[in-house]
Amino acid sequence: MSDLKALLTEVATHADDDRPRWACAEALRGVDDARAEFIQVQLSLRERMDPARRRSLQRREQALLRDHARAWFRPLLEANVREPRLRRGFVDELSLPEDALAKHGHALFAREPVSRLKVRTRDGQELAQALQQPWFAQVRSLRVEGARVEVAVRALMTSPHAGRLDSLVLSGATDEAVLALTERPTPPSLRSVSLSSCELSDESATLLAKATLPWTRLYLSGAGLSNEGVATLARARGLGALECLTLNRSDLGDEAAEALAKSKGLGALERLELSMNELSEEGALAFRSAKALPRLRRLELLGMGLDVEELGPVHKRLGDGLRL
Repeated sequence: MSDLKALLTEVATHADDDRPRWACAEALRGVDDARAEFIQVQLSLRERMDPARRRSLQRREQALLRDHARAWFRPLLEANVREPRLRRGFVDELSLPEDALAKHGHALFAREPVSRLKVRTRDGQELAQALQQPWFAQVRSLRVEGARVEVAVRALMTSPHAGRLDSLVLSGATDEAVLALTERPTPPSLRSVSLSSCELSDESATLLAKATLPWTRLYLSGAGLSNEGVATLARARGLGALECLTLNRSDLGDEAAEALAKSKGLGALERLELSMNELSEEGALAFRSAKALPRLRRLELLGMGLDVEELGPVHKRLGDGLRL
């Protein structure tokens, strides 16, 4: 079993490599033959094969789950985990309340190579405790939703075990959470941050604009920023790594589009989403010049009834990258 634990660590450490997973399946032979077969079936389904073979493997996958999932995942269900997600033979995503994570995290992460977490907070305190545990080093994607999100964010910024975190989604965040996110250096691996559908003010835009952030993806759709807040982001000098920025559903007008088009600090931006706002064709035409966000390849302006013909110069520049 010590060899199996070592292999599970390899699976967690090298999440994109299937070789430790195949090795785990072999190590489980004679210990849990059904789980060994399940791992091999899910890995095999990633390969190219004829349709009949794929259907046969899919039926076997479902049969193994039907007959054995309850036994395999009983400890997870007892820890109040909702619908553990299986990928490539293993549970890699858990959704649970923060008290269950604090209480059972060590045992759960020892059983499965979890790399994705969805945590529901009550006051953020127990998630803050969990973030200081060594097993958190497996986590690459974290979604936090509930009350007092800022408490967990502050703990995350000081966690010595967040070095692999790539994606962070904060649901229900406020300006205070954005302050916690920007007042210290973020985890060095963090590249994607979502603050969509949060209740933010333009103060958050100011906080983001003052920070130097290595993020490549920032999601702010429906987050409450005004035209002035977006203009503040456009003037930022510390967001130069951004390749994707979403600002859908934000009641933005032409002023925001024009400020973004003139931005000198968003020079790496390749994808910009401004759908379901209040832009006119005049605002959209701010992106017709190749000097307006020079690396822009995709511009989404959906749900505003813009005239395709009037936006001919933008289409000429972006081709199919312009979505109306």
